[in-house]
Amino acid sequence: MAKRKLLVLIWILVITHHSGFSQINADWKLLENRFSNPEFHQAELSLINSGTTTIQEGWKLYFNTIFISVNTVSKVSDTQIRHLQGDFFVFEGQTAEIKPGGRFSIPYQSRGPFLKNSYAPEGLILVHADGKIEEINKYQTQSLSEAELAEMAKASPLPIPSAQARYEENRKLTFLSDAEIPPFLPSPKKWKYTGEPIRIQNAGAAVVGSEEFSEATKFLLLSLRKGYKPQVDRSQAPINIKITKVEGMAEEGYSLKISNRRIDILASTQKGAFYGVQSFLALMKPDFWDQPSSEITLPQVEIEDEPAFGYRGFFLDVARNFQSKEQVKKTLDLMAFYKLNVFHFNLANDEGWRIEIPGLPELTEYGSRRGFSTDESDFLWPYYGSGALPEKSKTGTGYYSVADFQEILAYAKERQIEVIPELGVPAHSRAAILAMEKRYRELMKAGKTEQARQYRLADPEDQSNYLSAQNFKGNTICVCQESTYAFYEKLVVEIQKMYTGAGMELKNWHTGGDEVPRGVWTESPICKGFLVENPELKVEDLNDYFRYRADQILKKHGLAMGGWEEIGQTHSGNEVIPNPKFADQNWRLYAWNAVAGWGGEDMAYRLANAGYPVVICSSANFYFDLAYDWDPDERGHTWSGVVDMYQSWKTVPGKLYLSHDKTIEGNAWDWSEAEKRFTPLTELGKRNILGVSGQLWTETVKGPEMMEYYLLPKMLGYIERAWQGDPDWSKAGSESEMKAKREVEWNQFVNLVGQKELPRLESIFGGFNYRLPRPGVMIKDGRVLVNSAFPGLLIRYTDNGSEPDENSPIYREPIPYFSGYSPRFKLFTQGGSSGRSAGLE
Repeated sequence: MAKRKLLVLIWILVITHHSGFSQINADWKLLENRFSNPEFHQAELSLINSGTTTIQEGWKLYFNTIFISVNTVSKVSDTQIRHLQGDFFVFEGQTAEIKPGGRFSIPYQSRGPFLKNSYAPEGLILVHADGKIEEINKYQTQSLSEAELAEMAKASPLPIPSAQARYEENRKLTFLSDAEIPPFLPSPKKWKYTGEPIRIQNAGAAVVGSEEFSEATKFLLLSLRKGYKPQVDRSQAPINIKITKVEGMAEEGYSLKISNRRIDILASTQKGAFYGVQSFLALMKPDFWDQPSSEITLPQVEIEDEPAFGYRGFFLDVARNFQSKEQVKKTLDLMAFYKLNVFHFNLANDEGWRIEIPGLPELTEYGSRRGFSTDESDFLWPYYGSGALPEKSKTGTGYYSVADFQEILAYAKERQIEVIPELGVPAHSRAAILAMEKRYRELMKAGKTEQARQYRLADPEDQSNYLSAQNFKGNTICVCQESTYAFYEKLVVEIQKMYTGAGMELKNWHTGGDEVPRGVWTESPICKGFLVENPELKVEDLNDYFRYRADQILKKHGLAMGGWEEIGQTHSGNEVIPNPKFADQNWRLYAWNAVAGWGGEDMAYRLANAGYPVVICSSANFYFDLAYDWDPDERGHTWSGVVDMYQSWKTVPGKLYLSHDKTIEGNAWDWSEAEKRFTPLTELGKRNILGVSGQLWTETVKGPEMMEYYLLPKMLGYIERAWQGDPDWSKAGSESEMKAKREVEWNQFVNLVGQKELPRLESIFGGFNYRLPRPGVMIKDGRVLVNSAFPGLLIRYTDNGSEPDENSPIYREPIPYFSGYSPRFKLFTQGGSSGRSAGLE
């Protein structure tokens, strides 16, 4: 009770918080959705007073959505929908009283069509005229079906899915036997089965490794003990596992041979030995990971393997919405198992600062917390609907202590994963800017003027008018004052200490550098003075000036700079081109902006040809926060199209123009015409392609289950490309030959995923909340036909329109159709996992 009183007292300092019964309910519905020019949607958000007292006039409604425009128009007279920052809006003005049982509706119009059911406003907070606040938890939103959205979008080429379209696509797939599919994912470079599987029961296991491979040997022993627990029978011949160092293999290459009860792993490096161990573990049956047994079955197989790329990365944003240390470690387990070797860790952005920096406690005391206040003076606003109370916000509030971060680093090191921190500057820095402003105010009050100014990032008199890509104002640091560079170096020094303390060497630093808004610094008095003192510079040169200064700091500390593609770009008129100024500085560029049809699809090649080392991060193929498809029930962004497992799998890093079949608008993408437009890789450019990276930005991702749903199984297609490189089909000859061979290879891949990887993902590392698609359904010749995107999965159904469950009958053959028949079908794995259902259309 004392804690509760203290909490209430703290909140009185901000705004009175109503924590009892909420008397307000809300609902939302779509009124109009136009896909033709001008594109817009109209919707209505309504408040219902379910209490016994009148809500007095003068109230305000705060809410979150990144899916309306900043100039959204309220249709209620004498009111407005005012954009505050990012996705945070307020409805205000002459708001009328709402009597008990009454309803107040807010119709509004916004640019752009409405595409996803998850795009409705969220995080509703009512502020009464007397300052009391209520979080509105009883809130219903109207849902669009696929058919309804398809009807609305019929004038556009957007491929809104349907049960019949899925059936037609799935018809190309056939079930393959175990001998016809690779032994695991990512598919090894060479493999062949040499005999029947070996069943081993209650046999001892002898593991011997070369001295140089002690880490890989230990990892194998610990992993084996978790799933194989024999009651050792001395009459049984033991399993002999030997990990041997040999010369001449690729740095991350290995060979694996299983014959009778002997397992031989050969490698030239610790990394190769580790990946040989992971491949051996990948040969275990799925139940190995959650049902320890005295029996294992191993295939007799010979494998020779090495990766196509030295950089096989995964980027995770924890700034927008936080993920726990435990979830990060689980992600590292997944990465290591699938042989990804770089963890790009985005720890700060406009909406949050997620790592403790000794000496700058404000960064986490302020920047790691989100909640409701009127002025953002004590913590950030509740972006992405993260809730009014910072202490109760699991996704908005959170950070890693020094000890947490070092634990993550050590965990990654054990799994042969490099961790690259990203603390983005000069844009995407609003959390840091406001945290340092809080520090400035507090130190100035204490009379410590010099300390107050030491790490200040803002020019308080800056009147520059700009809006970032995510609709933030004031999110870019002032690059014309020395305190900015003192702050930057402080970050570098402290994080480098963390690596040293964890027994790791920090080599690479990602400085962000993307999406610097047009118009920054133009009305900054500090920058105007700086430009007077440096007449060789103009305001448009300040971004390059900052990049140079940041690079000098990193070089001073022995670090190599990386950043998003923008740090190696400049403008020639309206065209974005590689910046020759820094091409010899060995900056690693992460080429991301590859929206099909926008003209930048070959930017990775142009940057590589210009001399920059490049990691291909193609937004149209490797951005996992994009929705799986255009189904309105599928969460996620669509700004760069949609990405499913097929879209990531069919990427061709060496011929990126082959990676698309449609443009962002849904129009056909002509390979031959695209090839003519594409800048081909030169020999220098080929050497500069370091590898690939998959990204998960988290504006729409809340919690670990949702994170896993976004990643899996679409990430598996990326994993295959990261290890294998260009697929065989891309070398087949003509377009028709390539597409025909692509179908064959895709069928093999989905069989591998459906038969081996999805069952494994149910149990490995505690299990993952992966997505299963809706089945395909169609009526033909008086029969209901149903199929799956993953051959081998079960299809269960009901006859009465209810949702199928694990006890529903299995679909085995076409079902006679009759008028009024309304079955529902759903995919299930053998372990009981299921997806969303589909019916007749």
